[in-house]
Amino acid sequence: MLIGIDDTDSLRGGCTTYLAALLWERLHAVGLPRLIRLNPNIPYKTRGNGAVALNIKGNSEEIKEAVLKAVKKHAYLQDEKTNPGVVFIEALNRRNRKILNDFYRRAVSELVTIEEAEEIAKSIKAETHKFNNGRGIIGALAAVGADLPDKTYELIAYRTKGNYGKEKKIDRDSVFEMNEKTYPETFDNIDPETRQILITPKGYDPVFCGIRGNTAEVVERAFRLIKPMEKIERIQVFETNQGTDAHLRHKKISELKPYDCAILKGKITVNPQSIEGGHVLFGFSDNYGEIACAAYEPTGRFRDIVRRLNKGDKIMVCGGIGKYPNTLNLEKIQILKLERFYERTPPRCCGRRMTSAGKNKGFKCRRCGKRLGEEAAILREVPRKLKLGFYEVPPRARRHLSKPLIR
Repeated sequence: MLIGIDDTDSLRGGCTTYLAALLWERLHAVGLPRLIRLNPNIPYKTRGNGAVALNIKGNSEEIKEAVLKAVKKHAYLQDEKTNPGVVFIEALNRRNRKILNDFYRRAVSELVTIEEAEEIAKSIKAETHKFNNGRGIIGALAAVGADLPDKTYELIAYRTKGNYGKEKKIDRDSVFEMNEKTYPETFDNIDPETRQILITPKGYDPVFCGIRGNTAEVVERAFRLIKPMEKIERIQVFETNQGTDAHLRHKKISELKPYDCAILKGKITVNPQSIEGGHVLFGFSDNYGEIACAAYEPTGRFRDIVRRLNKGDKIMVCGGIGKYPNTLNLEKIQILKLERFYERTPPRCCGRRMTSAGKNKGFKCRRCGKRLGEEAAILREVPRKLKLGFYEVPPRARRHLSKPLIR
């Protein structure tokens, strides 16, 4: 039986992956559980916007009873913003698998509604269970439908209950040593610019740390290299769509809707400028429309790259739209072609540079008095402090789904 679960957590507690780990241990699971991240731009997303899916063997009614009992026990239902959804599917034929996969591709990159999810569930005869408003059925269905042509793995270690909300104790040096020995097969362990440890997220929940990598074996090896300084209750490896760019779709500016994730190709129309808060914005067009692109303050040195761009540069931008489709929040860019810029310098005469004879009056030599017109100016190309290629935000600002350049 295929099971999807989403939206059991809250800023005040609960954790959907912890619930999945418990069920994976207690029931007869087939393969690894899946952690599927959904559209990061959705305003009512859960804390990490991640749903889980499991494949369980056994008596269907017993499985359903065990899963629903666990959701009621561990979901943070007293929070009105926690809206769990659970989906049970006995089996998927080719038609229904395609329907679910198409739904996943939408849920990971654009806005979908509860009503659309309910229609999909009905069409494939999936059994759904909603708690509070039940918005979690969107992620639950998407998690079961994810096909993962590219996938990564995450090992999540969970704390004992007495440590929830407390500072996470870990030997910092061991994390840097682990990163040195396993990078780039593991990624986003630390931020090189700030030396911030990224594997131990903040929050009042059971997660102690999460290590991401290209294989299950490498994340397990990486965990053995770090030194937690508190008791770990359990660990669980998940198959995921993290770090794959699964959310990005090639689009035209004219096609963009609120909360879309997009890849756009075009030219810079307005030079980058810094605004209050340390953010950097520039104008961008793809001949089908215009949009502002933003590199926000948390993206650090990525903004320095953005500031060196100029009007006329041809680039590809990747990122997401907020509530209003007039600004793209940048995740990465690719510089395709740099505009050439030239500066005019006076010609030489009598061994030295001539001086200006006045506005639009050409040049004159102070030694011999010779005069030349404006056309005598020497054009020198101004070096651009950029190279063609990809540039990305630092690990500390990277979204779960964004693919690091080292992958």
